[in-house]
Amino acid sequence: MVADRMTDEDTTVPQPTRRALLAGGAGIGVAAALAGQASAQGQALREFEGKTAFVTGAARGIGRACAEALAAGGANIILYDVAAQIAEVPYPLATAEDLAETKAAVEAMGVGCIDVTGDVRDFDAQRAAIQQGVDRFGSLDFVVANAGITQIGALEQFSEDELSLVIDINLKGVIKTIQAATPTLREQGAGRVILMSSVTGRIGSANFPVYGATKWAVIGLAKSTALALGPSGIRCNAVCPTLVRTGLLDNDYILSNLQPGTTLTFEQFNEAAKARHILPDVGLYEPSRIGDCVRFLCSETSSLISGDVFDVAAGANAQFPA
Repeated sequence: MVADRMTDEDTTVPQPTRRALLAGGAGIGVAAALAGQASAQGQALREFEGKTAFVTGAARGIGRACAEALAAGGANIILYDVAAQIAEVPYPLATAEDLAETKAAVEAMGVGCIDVTGDVRDFDAQRAAIQQGVDRFGSLDFVVANAGITQIGALEQFSEDELSLVIDINLKGVIKTIQAATPTLREQGAGRVILMSSVTGRIGSANFPVYGATKWAVIGLAKSTALALGPSGIRCNAVCPTLVRTGLLDNDYILSNLQPGTTLTFEQFNEAAKARHILPDVGLYEPSRIGDCVRFLCSETSSLISGDVFDVAAGANAQFPA
């Protein structure tokens, strides 16, 4: 039905038909619904607006992926990384250039970012970095204790200094991160703490015995932290990656020691990873997969999850003890 047109003889303003009114009403309703949906999606995408995250080992790899995932959700970020070579570590660590690139990537997401060069073995430096972030951004909401180094080889070959190095960074460094953050988190009465463990913290490893031991300890630390800080409204969980495409694994030190007497290429390592994972064609996966898990653990969706361990293992974890 078409509304009558005005003529010189009929100056009555044409009235919309019932169908047109209904159609218009439906259109308005659909538009409103779509606008509401878009608004809700926008809120979900920026669910961490106004919050602040402290991420250690943040210059590259998993640390950078976690920082970017939280920044994508609207969180301001405090990047903390040694960003220099530690003489005793036998493979390349992140650089100052890596840290600068990560800061630029985070700021490109429209959030605030502070980059701090520091060692997780230094409690005072971590505490100062956190305070700098709180002074600028107003809160500390998420703590991602990711910094760590690896070792490969038979248990009996490690010297006293080598044992101390990996334990001091991978375990004591994580403890110091929690200690540095706890006063602020307790004062606020809220917060999420995520500790980066490893698949070697879930099963034994002949190639990574000391590293694996520190990652088992990190899981125990996550559970103890959840119990200690839970009454203050603070959640703590551990994340266990399997084989991630990062500089921690893609280096001559690792590739030449995985199979004694043979130096693997990274693609050969990738094929071995596919055999390890249960889901088809999953080799060494991107760090963003871990960032996604950390973002979930910082979200309101996970508000009742604390003291737990999250395997990102492409099904390999189905073979672990319960």
